[in-house]
Amino acid sequence: MGKTDKLPKDKIDLEKWSKDLVENLGGSENIISATHCLTRLRLIIKDENLIDKAKVENMPSVKGTFKSSGQYQIIIGTDVERYFKEFIAVSGVEGVSKERAKAIANENNGGWFLKSLNFLGEVFIPIIPVLVAGGIILGFRNVLEADFNGFKIVESGQFWAGLNEFLWIPAQVCFWWLPVHLCWSIFRKMEADQVMGIVVGLCLLVPPLMNVYEVSGEASQEEGFKWIWQIMAGMGSEGSFDWGFMQYPWKIQYTAQVIPAFAIGIVGAYINKWIKRVSPAVISQIVVPLVTILPTFTLAMFVIGPAGFIVASVISFGISWAFTNNIAKYFFGFIIGVAYAPIVLTGVHHLFNAVFVQDTIQNGGNFLFIGTCAQAIAQGSAVLGWILVNRKDPRAKDVGIPSVVSAYLGVTEPAMYGVNLKHMYPFVAAMIATGLGLELAVISGVSATNSGNGAWLGILNVQVESQINGVNTWAGTGYTWFMISMLITAGVSIGLTILFSKVKYFEKFNIEVKAAELLK
Repeated sequence: MGKTDKLPKDKIDLEKWSKDLVENLGGSENIISATHCLTRLRLIIKDENLIDKAKVENMPSVKGTFKSSGQYQIIIGTDVERYFKEFIAVSGVEGVSKERAKAIANENNGGWFLKSLNFLGEVFIPIIPVLVAGGIILGFRNVLEADFNGFKIVESGQFWAGLNEFLWIPAQVCFWWLPVHLCWSIFRKMEADQVMGIVVGLCLLVPPLMNVYEVSGEASQEEGFKWIWQIMAGMGSEGSFDWGFMQYPWKIQYTAQVIPAFAIGIVGAYINKWIKRVSPAVISQIVVPLVTILPTFTLAMFVIGPAGFIVASVISFGISWAFTNNIAKYFFGFIIGVAYAPIVLTGVHHLFNAVFVQDTIQNGGNFLFIGTCAQAIAQGSAVLGWILVNRKDPRAKDVGIPSVVSAYLGVTEPAMYGVNLKHMYPFVAAMIATGLGLELAVISGVSATNSGNGAWLGILNVQVESQINGVNTWAGTGYTWFMISMLITAGVSIGLTILFSKVKYFEKFNIEVKAAELLK
């Protein structure tokens, strides 16, 4: 190991580092374009056979490499932007946006399925920080409002009551107004007018439309699960627009709804791009916004919104059944937990944010967010186990410890791609541990409100007593059983990692090749 490997990040000569990376990648002529995300350099390479992977992975600050969606990705960490800027300056390679990088990569890679996943990811990624922030705020309010054997913090003094009321405003903006965030992100992704996307999202939320969260929540608490048409029919004339000859569409806000908002955003963006293309320039300032807003709103209220809400309700009902049925819950918790990490590899996990919100609205809480927490904790703990196995190797700590910290804060990419997938046995150990942890949480009645930080801080979003119909939280509150479940997850992940490291099969497993095949 060279001396440079032991240098602190701020002591690394970034110019020399960038020159070495260019050389190890086969020269600047072998690099088509470059971009970066939160933790990774994302490169599009002409000929990957020219890459010296061993040298790249042994460079200072490099925590691992992998290929995904046609891009060669190098894990650096949260200070990746510093490396990216110097790399661009030294290599002379074109720096592009993530959207453009994926478009270039997809020209010769993947079909409609891969493109759909990329589209979903690019839409959800910009709003995930908003959901995390909103989740933490809601989690804190959850603690304030929790009933601890008759004691509620919010009722113990006016300060706490005022703070709880004060925090409700940003919490609503982050979650209840999710259609605005989604429509903006879709319009942005599709290169339509972003302001029009915001207006389309707002059209789904303002009075006299009624808050669907409150309407469906009250209905489910009174009589159990009810379909939206049953709920709105029970409200009489107040539940729909009255045209004299008919009473439709439903007069509801699509509060925190993801699937309806997603579909509406796509339709609105297409309408916006079409009318901009065909409208005469002299009247475009009037025609473009009018034709974008009114037809989109009409389609949203009459067709897309109701259909999307029904689809979302079916998905929510199915997931709720899997976690609450007296027989199914003893199997599905483990099955979904084991499958969670492979799902993350595909990028489909971005859609889980939609499920968190929808499930909470429809059923009063959700279990899937607990799976997110268990998955992050299991991946981080597997790296801990790997560090123990390789404790005599100084580089194990250099690579592993930042990955553990990142995973325990809810960002699992450095742990998964930098360590666990490369060696396989930590990844398998983390999968099993996630399944066991989620299963224990499910049968002990640990449910969450929406989403938040998906790791140890996820405890803030745990319901003291599950609000899901038919679910009883075991004695000791959801907080206690969340911690027990997650500690068991961590312990099992570490233990299985150490155990699996002695299995000869994993010593011969070329995970880099398998991961590349999986992620094509």
